[in-house]
Amino acid sequence: MLVHICCSVDSHYFLQELKEIYPNEKMIGFFYNPNIHPKEEYDLRLFDVKRSCSSLGIDLIVGDYNLESWLNKVKGFEDAEEKGDRCTICFDERLLKSAILAMQLNERYLTTTLLTSPMKSQSELFNQGESIAKIYGLEFISIDTRSNGGTQRQSKMAKDSNLYRQNYCGCIYALDKQRSRSNKVTLEMFNNIGKQVLKGSARWTLETFKELYEYERNNIPYILQKNNINAYRLLSGYVFEQLSASGVKNIIPSYIFTHSKSSKNLKTGDIIWKKIDFDGKKIMLGFCDNALFVDIDSINLVFNINYKNVIDMIYNPPLYNDELSFRIKILGSDSVKPFIVVDNFVSSLKINIDSIFQNIDIFEVIKF
Repeated sequence: MLVHICCSVDSHYFLQELKEIYPNEKMIGFFYNPNIHPKEEYDLRLFDVKRSCSSLGIDLIVGDYNLESWLNKVKGFEDAEEKGDRCTICFDERLLKSAILAMQLNERYLTTTLLTSPMKSQSELFNQGESIAKIYGLEFISIDTRSNGGTQRQSKMAKDSNLYRQNYCGCIYALDKQRSRSNKVTLEMFNNIGKQVLKGSARWTLETFKELYEYERNNIPYILQKNNINAYRLLSGYVFEQLSASGVKNIIPSYIFTHSKSSKNLKTGDIIWKKIDFDGKKIMLGFCDNALFVDIDSINLVFNINYKNVIDMIYNPPLYNDELSFRIKILGSDSVKPFIVVDNFVSSLKINIDSIFQNIDIFEVIKF
């Protein structure tokens, strides 16, 4: 039997229910979900599906991640609501690929873990699955794992098994609509230009679950918990000197530290540079009422790095936790004051920062 798998939350429960009904069938999982976006989210869900299948003893085949092809197939249905026409096209695409693979593997049965998702129309999936399976000489297994408390058992099993519990279906259109309804920004679509792993991002969560997996493999006790944070994202930021009344700007290369609040044409006034002791090292800080500055040489001392200049730092940033830790040590945990790295000592500038803070839930692993 070939089982199309959409995510670990659905598959972990569904596969065990399926095994009880078909104890003599060898099951092969097929992860084919080109709809999942962004790619980091796809990698995260695939990682957890591999972890789940490994624990259940299920062989897994991974299909191609062809996002561009999927986007072309749903063109014109971008604004369709979930469970609408776009989803129908998406189901057809994934079930067709699954049916073709099942036929190539000489399997008799086909089914999908999408059946267990409360976000999908079960009757529509039954009809689509049966129609597609028939074309390829297969039998589609239509089972209801939601009724009689099934959805509640699935949710409990996902939590008890420390699975990654995503908070949107998968595609960019569903994500955008869901965030818009909550008046939130789609933080999932943000990436740092220097590839810094941002707290609360899919890459951050993937690293968390990789850590969890290592603990499991080495029998190290841990717990997985959700934590609510105010996630920070820098949209844009720069500092400049006003060269003339006509508005000519001299942009000064700068690195904006995390948790620097939005500031529009903020005048610093005179910046006073002082040498301070930080963890046994002498560093220079530039003080003014509206912001705090640090030069690149001091950054190299703090992080034990050899940045050539600020541009080098932008494309090779420190680890997020290291950056945040330095900021907290200098300004305190409650500060949102702009904290800015420059190459050389400056005397007076203007600051433009566009940033957001957004309340989100993240997964954290605690080792005992």
